[in-house]
Amino acid sequence: MKNILALFLVLIPQLVFSQTDVSGNQSGTWTAAASPYRVIGEIVVSGGQTLIIEPGVEVNFQGHYQFTVEGYLEAVGAENDTIYFTTDIPATGWGGIRIDSADISQLSYCRIEFGKTAGEFPDMHGGGVALLGSDAVFSHCVFADNDATADNLGMGGAVYGINTGSSSGPLTRFTDCRFIRNHCYGEGGAIKFTGDMNTEITNCEFIQNNCNYGGGAISCYSIYGTKLTGCLFVDNYTMYSAGGALNTLGSGNLLYMANCTITGNSAVTGDGGAVNLAYAEAFVANTIVYDNPGMYSDDFNLDFGGFAEIHYSNLTMPDDATGGNNIDVNPQFVDAANYDFQLTETSACVNAGTDFIILNGVTLVDLATDEYCDTAPDMGAYEFCTVSGVEDRTLSLFKVDQSYPNPFSIRTTINYRLATDVFVTAKVYDVRGHEIRTLLGTNQAAGSYSIFWNGMNNSGQKVSQGLYFLRVQAGDEVGSARMLLTD
Repeated sequence: MKNILALFLVLIPQLVFSQTDVSGNQSGTWTAAASPYRVIGEIVVSGGQTLIIEPGVEVNFQGHYQFTVEGYLEAVGAENDTIYFTTDIPATGWGGIRIDSADISQLSYCRIEFGKTAGEFPDMHGGGVALLGSDAVFSHCVFADNDATADNLGMGGAVYGINTGSSSGPLTRFTDCRFIRNHCYGEGGAIKFTGDMNTEITNCEFIQNNCNYGGGAISCYSIYGTKLTGCLFVDNYTMYSAGGALNTLGSGNLLYMANCTITGNSAVTGDGGAVNLAYAEAFVANTIVYDNPGMYSDDFNLDFGGFAEIHYSNLTMPDDATGGNNIDVNPQFVDAANYDFQLTETSACVNAGTDFIILNGVTLVDLATDEYCDTAPDMGAYEFCTVSGVEDRTLSLFKVDQSYPNPFSIRTTINYRLATDVFVTAKVYDVRGHEIRTLLGTNQAAGSYSIFWNGMNNSGQKVSQGLYFLRVQAGDEVGSARMLLTD
């Protein structure tokens, strides 16, 4: 018995402090069991080699080392098992992921944070990721607190891409990603694209990114066919140039935008608080551009021969732009101060979009009827839905209070009061009206009650950050509360 106990005690430190030091050439699989991986030198995935990183792995950089991919990287996490690229010394940071490969790497459910550029071109660009004539597919990734300020020249706080894509179709894609608090000295607080073709950015959020010289969130230089769909841009800014959210430079820029919401961005000393198009053509539909101040022009600015064709959107039309079925009103967001950019029921943007439009020979919008909630799609990134019954209503039998804390990261509480004995159900929905979690379904007596939600779905998995609704039904009466889940 004593020998068994001694063996158990010896094993405990190995289980608790399991970690793997890595540097140099890497291939094979980094397993969750061997995590965290402590990077103690430069990492290289050589040409012809593959590195697979399992869900839940933490890659922790012990110094300012780069992660260079010349072969193939597959870092595919899961909704409740994020892969982390991080460091315990944010002030120093790490050298970012540098992809220079013919293979298209895959990153999903990854958090890339505290990357920081250093050195000369191209190392000065792309705090979190640099795509150097290479492509990658990103989904459900978070890019947070990355920085490109090397030698006061860095561009692309989170991502820098040069000569990516193909004329035959999209290769680099960002889907359901979040870009938060990234910064660069030059252009593109979150992303800088140079000479890229047909990049797709879908259902992404750009929040509190900034730069000095154009494109608080995204800067594009001589790009072709970049497509932004269902994206939110809020609280991004550029200090000394144009385009609080988006800026174009160079020649021959061509981009498309559909169902985006752009609000609260600013060009502190320049044009286009939201968008500045120089040497560019843009085709826009179903988009809200509202309350984006610039020193010389607000919201949407055309410069140096810029052209825009805009349809079914809410914005102040820029001079020389064409289009139709546009409005220019307060979109009536539910609670912009708390990052709730859902539309209220009385918003003029509800049912004001289009489900199909071809612009410049490209099908920019093509929505099936089950992809929107009423007679027509809404303008903006978020659909106002009443189908699931999660909307607020005046109640006679009971009252549902708003959740607290809100926003929350671990658990939130919602209180409600019943005036009579009644059967009560409580369910959580996402912004598209899909049921996420059933919290309650039982008879309850008159009185006061509390419901707790920990951000888990019906399968016991942590859901992604974002806005959710609690729908409480007591008999024939319905009430709701909004809940914002954060990192």
